[in-house]
Amino acid sequence: MKKIFLLSLLISLVHISHAQNCEKGCGKITKVEPTKIKGVKPNRALLLLRFQGPDGKPAKSRIKVIVDKDTMHPKIDATGLAKITTKPGTHSLKFIANYWYSVKMDNVKVEADKTYSLFIRYEAKEIGATKSKEKD
Repeated sequence: MKKIFLLSLLISLVHISHAQNCEKGCGKITKVEPTKIKGVKPNRALLLLRFQGPDGKPAKSRIKVIVDKDTMHPKIDATGLAKITTKPGTHSLKFIANYWYSVKMDNVKVEADKTYSLFIRYEAKEIGATKSKEKD
């Protein structure tokens, strides 16, 4: 009986240690599927980015996306969805918005001709914080 209890305790501790710390925002891949959208260049991966602000509502503007060292300001629709393409490989992603903590995702591996749905949730900086002054 003690062995079963210790085993379940160990499994739950491992699960908790692998959980992402979301106190300052989170980013995660929610779905991967073959690209079905027309107009995407061949040998590219499509990233569908869904942004959510600290209030739980879609974030629709003033978001900067950095893929490795390339900076872009994607067009975001009313639901908080933006679409970008990138070359296949392993990338470092960073999502920056004024007055919110930036969200980083390192070692994101993408393959050509696949669509990756990502969910990015921001958390607000403390009261009195200024705009994000992070460099590109």
